[in-house]
Amino acid sequence: MTVGGRAFVVAIRTDTSTAGFNVECGELGVVSQGKTVKGSLAAIAAAIEQHLSNLQGGA
Repeated sequence: MTVGGRAFVVAIRTDTSTAGFNVECGELGVVSQGKTVKGSLAAIAAAIEQHLSNLQGGA
């Protein structure tokens, strides 16, 4: 997955307790979830963007 011009590896796992998906970017320690794979990928992209912004001193 590419976020902010940088490539990140993410892992998607089925969450049987919620019938959704958990997604993790191990490199950054960022996790998220969603009901669909597409939604999960959008959620982790947003979480990665927020994490990177926080590292740069953003809000």
